[in-house]
Amino acid sequence: MTPAPLAALGVDVGTTNTKVALAVLGDGVTEERTLSVPTPRTGDALQAVVLGALREVAIDSPHPIAAIGVASMGETGSLTGPGGIPRGDLLRWADGDTATADRLVAAVGAQTLYDATGVPAPHKSPLTHWLRLAAEGDARLGDAHWLGADGLVVSALTGEAVTDHTLAARTMAYRLPESGAPLAETFDHDLLGLAGLTPDRFPRVVLAGETAGSLTASAASALGLGDGIPVVVAGHDHAVGAWAAGAREPGNAADSVGTAEALLRIAQGVSREEALREGMSLARCVDGRFETLLAGNPTAGALVEWAFSELIPGADRHDVLQQARLLADGPLDAFVLPYLRGRQSPAPDATATVRLVRAARSGTDAGAEPVASADPAAALTAVLTGLALQLAWMDAAQSRLAGPRRDELAVLGGPGAGNGAWWRLKQRLVPGVLRRADVAEPVATGAAMLAVHRVAGLTTSLPLSSADTVASVGDPALLDAFVQAAAPEQKETA
Repeated sequence: MTPAPLAALGVDVGTTNTKVALAVLGDGVTEERTLSVPTPRTGDALQAVVLGALREVAIDSPHPIAAIGVASMGETGSLTGPGGIPRGDLLRWADGDTATADRLVAAVGAQTLYDATGVPAPHKSPLTHWLRLAAEGDARLGDAHWLGADGLVVSALTGEAVTDHTLAARTMAYRLPESGAPLAETFDHDLLGLAGLTPDRFPRVVLAGETAGSLTASAASALGLGDGIPVVVAGHDHAVGAWAAGAREPGNAADSVGTAEALLRIAQGVSREEALREGMSLARCVDGRFETLLAGNPTAGALVEWAFSELIPGADRHDVLQQARLLADGPLDAFVLPYLRGRQSPAPDATATVRLVRAARSGTDAGAEPVASADPAAALTAVLTGLALQLAWMDAAQSRLAGPRRDELAVLGGPGAGNGAWWRLKQRLVPGVLRRADVAEPVATGAAMLAVHRVAGLTTSLPLSSADTVASVGDPALLDAFVQAAAPEQKETA
C-alpha cells in the first residue's frame, strides 16, 4: 500500500547560511519549498531568524506538519543563562583557538583525548572555547550553560535544552563508546572536568530514535502551527545528509560540500590510533548502529570563493565556470594544493598552503609555485582539480582504515555538485560511480525525513540522479603526484 503523504519541516544551521525545507514524504521525498538565509552572528538572532524562516516555509504546506527536524554544523554554539537565554555572539568552529588547544593536548595527551572523544581537532571544540574564555576572565561564565547551534533552535521550539549524540560528539565533552557499546546519555563528567565544568551546564543528550520535545504554544503561535508537534534533533549536518542519501550500512559513503567538504564513511572497528594519525573524526551514525569515519577539508567551498575574489578578481563568474567545464574534460597537468588554512586530513599539516603544482607525466619533475591567474579559466580548473584530488586522497585513506568503499558515492548538493567543472573533475578523479542528491537542500530535507522516521516510522531516501553518472577508476598517477606534492613522506595513496 502507498503510505499517506506526510509533511515535515527541516532546519540546517550552516556556517554561512541556514536553510529551511518543507518536505512531503510518502513513497519518496518531494522538496516542496526551501529557503536560505545568512546565519546570524548571535544566538538570539539565530533563534529569531529560524522561527521566521520556518513560518514562511510552513505556509506552503499541502498537508498538516507532522514533525520538525533540526540539523546543524558541529562545534558552533552559544553560552546561555541558566534559563536558556543566549549570551553574546556565537562561538564558531572556524574561530578555534590553537594556543588553548595546544595547552589542553599537552596536559592530557592527543591520543588520550582522541580515544575518549573521537575528535582530532580540539581547537574547534566548545571545551576549548570555554577554556579560552576562562583564561580571559569572561564575566559571562559565572553561571553560564552551553547550547550548540542545534540546541538554540530546539530550545526556541520546545523550551528544552537538548542535543543528540552526533552533535554532542563534536564538543570534546562527550565520551565515544567502543564499537558496539551503548551510547552515553549525558556529557562526560571527567572530560568536562578538564575545564572545571559539570554536566548540568550542558544539554540533555537524546539517543537515536528519541524526540527532543514538542512545539510549545508560544512557538506554535509564532510559526502559525498547532502546538504539540514533535521536534527531533536530527544531528550533525554531514551525518544527517549521509543517512538521508541512503548511506546507512558499512561501506556506504557520502560527500557533503558547503563552506567545508566532508567525506563520511559508515564503518566498523576502525583503529582510533590510525584515525587520529590521519586527522579523521570517529563518531556513531545518526541511528547509533555503526561508526562514522569523517575526513574533512574545512575550506573547500571557501577556496572556490577565494579563487574568484583573490586569484581571478573581476572575472565574469558565469563565463569562467563555462570555460572551466570545457577544460575539465581535457588534459589535467596542473593542480592547486587546496589548503587555505592548513590540511586537516589525511596527514594533518597546519602549515600546508595554497600552491600550484605542475604534475610530472613524462619523466619531468613536478614543481610547486605560487598560483598564477593569467588565464582565469585555467586557474579555476587547477583549483577545482586540486579539490577533486583532495577528495580522492581522503577516499583512499578511508579505504585503508575502514576497508573498501561500495562503488556508489552519494554527493550532497552544494557547490561540489552544482558547479559543472568541479562535478566533472570529481567524476574523473574519484573512483566509482558518483550520484548527486536531486534536491536543493539535502541536509535540511534530510532533517525533515529523519523527524518523520522518528515519529511515524516512515523510512525514505533522497532521490539520487542517474542522468549523468559514469563509472571511473580515477587517475592513480595524478593522485600519486598530488599526494607527493602535498605530503612527500606519504608513500601510498590506496
